[in-house]
Amino acid sequence: MFKDPAYKHIWSVSYPIILGGVAQTIINITDSAFLGRISEVALGASAIAGLLYVTFMMLGYGFGVGVQIIIARLNGEKKYHEMGNVLDHSLYFLLSLSVILFGFIYWGGPFILRYFVKSQAILAASVSFIQIRSFAIFFSSFVFVIRGFFTGIAQTKIVLYTTAIVAILNVIFNYLFVFGNLGFPRMEVAGSALASTLAEFFAAIFALIYTFKTVDLKKYQLFTFHKFNFAYLKDVLLTAAPVMLQMFISLTSWFIFFMIVEQMGERSLAISNIIRNAYMILMIPLMGFSSATNTLVSTLVGQGRHNEVFKMIKKIAVFSFCITLLFMFILNIAPSIMLGIFTNDSVLIQATIPSLRVIDGSLLMFSVSSILLSAVSGSGNTAMSLFIEIITISFYLFATYIIAIYLKLQIEWVWSVEYVYFLFMGGVAFIYLRHAKRTNFGTTI
Repeated sequence: MFKDPAYKHIWSVSYPIILGGVAQTIINITDSAFLGRISEVALGASAIAGLLYVTFMMLGYGFGVGVQIIIARLNGEKKYHEMGNVLDHSLYFLLSLSVILFGFIYWGGPFILRYFVKSQAILAASVSFIQIRSFAIFFSSFVFVIRGFFTGIAQTKIVLYTTAIVAILNVIFNYLFVFGNLGFPRMEVAGSALASTLAEFFAAIFALIYTFKTVDLKKYQLFTFHKFNFAYLKDVLLTAAPVMLQMFISLTSWFIFFMIVEQMGERSLAISNIIRNAYMILMIPLMGFSSATNTLVSTLVGQGRHNEVFKMIKKIAVFSFCITLLFMFILNIAPSIMLGIFTNDSVLIQATIPSLRVIDGSLLMFSVSSILLSAVSGSGNTAMSLFIEIITISFYLFATYIIAIYLKLQIEWVWSVEYVYFLFMGGVAFIYLRHAKRTNFGTTI
C-alpha cells in the first residue's frame, strides 16, 4: 500500500514502538482479565489506583519524551559526544525525582483515594494496590530515560524488548499472585500490583544490560557520570517540563474522569475500566506513530530541513489513520469475544458494548489529532503543546461533569465526550502547525 520510501522510514521507526505498545497494553489487559474474575470491586479498584499511579509515572514518561527530542536534535546535528552528558544528567534528575514521587504515591496516594472514592470496598482494594505499585516508579523512570535515548537515535527495538518482558512476566506473576497458584499466596488486587512491579524491575535490568551490549559507549560518551553541570540538564528540562506537565495533566484528567464515573456506581466504573482497556488496544498504533512523529520531526528540524516537516506530518497521519481503521475493524468483528477477556460476566459484557461503539469514531479522530499534537512537541515548542492540552482538557472535564452528574445520562453518553477532546485538540494543533509552516518553524526552536 505504501511504496513511498518515506513511509518505509516511518514504519521502520514506528513498528517496534507499536509492537511494544501491544506488550504494554497486555499489562492492563492482564490485570483486568485476572481481577475481572475476582469481582467488579477488584476491577474498579485496579482502574482507579492504576490511574493514580500512572498519573505520577507520566512525569517520568514526559521527561523521557524531552530526552528523546533533545537526543534526536543532537543526532540530526551529529553532535554525538554531547548525548552521553545529556543522558547521564537526565538520570541524575529523574531518579532523584523518583524518590519524591515514591513518597508522594506511597503515603499521599491513600489520602487522595480516601478523599475521592465513595465505595468503601473499592477504597480498601485501591489502597492495597497503590502502596505496592508505588515501588515501580524507580524502575519505570530508568527505562523511560534509556528509551528516550534509543528512540532519539531512531533505534526503537528496545521499546519492543522491554515492554515484551514486562508483558510476559506480568502474565506469569499475575497467575501466581492474584489467585495464589503453585503454592504462592492469594493476594488478589495487591497481587496484581506486585506482579506489575516485579515485571518492571526485570525490564529495567534488561534495559541496562542491552545498552552496554549494543551501544558504542565511547561514541556517545555514555555513562561517564561527570560532575553535575546544570548546563547539560537545562535544555532537557526546558523541553521536557511542558511535556511532563502535559502528561501529568492529561492523566489527571483520566483520574478525575474515573472519579466522576465512580459516583455513578460500581457497575458504571467496571464498564469504564473495560472500555479503557479496549481503548488501549485501539490506541496501540497511535502511540507508536505519535512517538515516531516526535523523533522524525525533531530530526528534520535539527537538520534544517524545515520544508519537509509538514510533508512528513501528512504521511504519518495517513499511515496512522489507515492502521487504526484496520485495528478497529478487527476488534469489532466480535466485540463480545474481546470484552470477554476482561470479565466472564455476560450481563456486564452486554452492558459494555454500547460504550465500545461510541469510542470507535473518536479513535479515528485521535489517529490524526495525536499526530498533529506530537508534531507540535517534536518541533520543539512543547509549551504550545501543553497549552493545547490544558484548554482541551478543560472542555473535556466540564462536558463529562455535565453529562454524568448534572444530566445523569447513561455511561455510553459519558464516553461521547472523547469526541470533544480529540476534535478540539486536533483543530488547535493544526492551526498552530499551519502558522509554524509559514515561518519555517522558526518560532518553535
